[in-house]
Amino acid sequence: MDGTLMVKQYIAVVRNGRGQRFMVFATGDPKYYLFSSLVGETTISGGLSFPILKAYLQDDIRRALSHGWGNSL
Repeated sequence: MDGTLMVKQYIAVVRNGRGQRFMVFATGDPKYYLFSSLVGETTISGGLSFPILKAYLQDDIRRALSHGWGNSL
């Protein structure tokens, strides 16, 4: 099984530039985070999850997630 899809731990909720919110999880591969979409301002999962390479994240988001912080209330 691909380690990038294996959830290890919940980290935080982040919001992208268009207002979409995602729950972020640590994965079985330390180079990736798993982003799971949320429906509106709720905590209901939208069913869409995908791995993101940590190196592709903006510096401020990458640093915040490494400390267990998000950017969405």
